[in-house]
Amino acid sequence: MIKLDTDDIRQDSRTVKKKAKDSVFSKLFEKRENLLTLYRDLHPDDITVTINDIEPDTLTSVVINDLLNDLGFIVTTAGSEKIILLFEAQSKWTENLTLRILFYLSESYRRYLRETQQSEHTYKRIKLPKPELYIIYTGDKDVHNEISLNEDYFSGEGPVDVKVKILKHPGTDTIYGQYIGFCKVYDEQRKIHKNKIDCIKETIRICQEKGYLTDFLTFHKKEVYTMMSELFDEEYQRNQYDIAVKKMERDQGRAEGRAEGEAKLLKKLIKLGNSIKQLSEMFEMPESEIETLLAMNC
Repeated sequence: MIKLDTDDIRQDSRTVKKKAKDSVFSKLFEKRENLLTLYRDLHPDDITVTINDIEPDTLTSVVINDLLNDLGFIVTTAGSEKIILLFEAQSKWTENLTLRILFYLSESYRRYLRETQQSEHTYKRIKLPKPELYIIYTGDKDVHNEISLNEDYFSGEGPVDVKVKILKHPGTDTIYGQYIGFCKVYDEQRKIHKNKIDCIKETIRICQEKGYLTDFLTFHKKEVYTMMSELFDEEYQRNQYDIAVKKMERDQGRAEGRAEGEAKLLKKLIKLGNSIKQLSEMFEMPESEIETLLAMNC
């Protein structure tokens, strides 16, 4: 019998994933200027906030996912109100995003308390920044404009809730819309071009033509080439992994089918009065293997 062991392949897949040192998303928003642009896109009426009012607060333990990475930053408004904005950038839709965002928010609050030397165990109520939670979605699934932890898990009848807004439309009016447009162009070109150089060149050309991240792609062209090349190779490795696993599963299925057939035959021969030793000689198989097959439930 063939035993399906995909641990090594899964490990290779994880290793390849971790080799992606950066992503266009994290590179784009490592600059506070772009964080300010993102904030103003979401708060067009607040023109008082400056770069000095923004503090990056991304969870560095979050692993890169495809072209995407998570983002967080804290804004202090003119009225001294603090807002923490958390983003989960997502290319593939999953049903547990609100729970993941809840975990990110909880960890961000824990870190905020440490940095501000506050404790939830004190008598006086602590001060927390107001949360704003977003998913930047670059996939093709038709999703709602907002999702809710209460609705997702408790049919709207739970005692707690986390609401997350979905940013999903490409366009040139916002920096997140330009990023979404960039990702969609890349996905389209990846399907067309098997050669990664052609894919990258066409992605950048089309994005500059459409006005998606034009300045960023111009000033960081070499870095973008490197990042996209790594991601292209990573996706190829993942596809190869999927193909290998499916082949191993088919092989295992065939092997298990053969073993089941052999077990049924041996059981019939045992009922006819043949001994394990006789069957071992008849089929030229070790007695231990005969015993294993006879023990199968079939």
